[in-house]
Amino acid sequence: MKICGITAEYNPFHKGHAHQIEMARQAGATHVLVVMSGNFVQRGVPAMLDKRVRARAALCCGADLVLELPLPFATASAETFAYGALSVMQGTGCVDLVSFGAEDALEQIQRALDALLSPEFDPIFRLKLAEGDSYAATRARTVADIAGEDTAAVLARPNNILAVEYLKAAHRLDFHPQWAAIPRRGAGHDQPGAAGGFMSASHLRHLLELGDWASAAQGLPEVCLPLYQQAFVSGEGPVRLAALERNMLAVLRTRSLDWLKQLPDVSEGLENRLYAGIRQARSIVELYQLVQSKRYPQSRARRMALHGYLGVTADMQKKQLPYLRILGIGPGGEEILFRMKKTAVRPVSQSLARLSSGTEDAALFAGLEASATDQYVLGMPKPLPCGYEFTAPVIKC
Repeated sequence: MKICGITAEYNPFHKGHAHQIEMARQAGATHVLVVMSGNFVQRGVPAMLDKRVRARAALCCGADLVLELPLPFATASAETFAYGALSVMQGTGCVDLVSFGAEDALEQIQRALDALLSPEFDPIFRLKLAEGDSYAATRARTVADIAGEDTAAVLARPNNILAVEYLKAAHRLDFHPQWAAIPRRGAGHDQPGAAGGFMSASHLRHLLELGDWASAAQGLPEVCLPLYQQAFVSGEGPVRLAALERNMLAVLRTRSLDWLKQLPDVSEGLENRLYAGIRQARSIVELYQLVQSKRYPQSRARRMALHGYLGVTADMQKKQLPYLRILGIGPGGEEILFRMKKTAVRPVSQSLARLSSGTEDAALFAGLEASATDQYVLGMPKPLPCGYEFTAPVIKC
């Protein structure tokens, strides 16, 4: 038995994701365990479809078990996102292989990581950061000084950025799986159109929102199209940021300056800029524009606004993983769970209520997840009442 771990959002699940699972099998994996983001994703927005619809798509396309990446990690910057995902995999005690998409080979990604972990990095980085560039640009310039422009270029490619963070997180956790870097195929990250039958997730979201099912079908595994159509017909999707905009602004306007200081990614007095933006903004997009700058990109503004809305604090992102929550069980899922009974170092359950009764941190994370879902379902075309997180069944396929 060889279990491969994959971190994903599946927003939505598409042919590129199916290819990654297939490549994991070719690399020797007998089982595939997915750590998937819940109802809010790293871009700082709600997922287009509920996590259970996305989990079902994954299970129908080759995954064996889907575990949830807790909210404080799922909506975090790349470093914390990767750390949370690798913590889940390590917590199972049975992931042997970790697969991720990348634009470059594993050796090149490792060289970039070596530069980031070198003793020279921090002093040079701090000097350059004082010049006013963004974190990402300063990091790349520092790596270029240490290891050359070719190595620094690795950090300019979106899949590589997460790949580096996965390797770094494993280093922090003293977790030593095998690695499989899968070359990205087809259209680039966030690019429109199709290449070789593969589309980016952002382009597919655009097509699905337009209701252009025929075009979207070209980038989706055949089984996924009816799943997404059914979700749209039943009023579960699409969930759009615009549907939650007034809710977000209303909640953010209640947050004090001192409260905003607790948010992740808030430093150097950024809470003042965020607070002023909240007082002035009449739309969520206007808030992003008021907060972002050369130093603070819009992605950071989106995450800060979402964290302020949902109540995610920096302290939550520093906590150890309190539990392993099952979202979906596929063909080989029970076999993984049987093994996890002997190897897992965290409580495992599909029931959020059961998991919440463990430690204080477990209750905190479970309460946050339930509250976030209560907000998320208000963005559905047919909103649901509170408590859905406790009543929705585990997905079996």
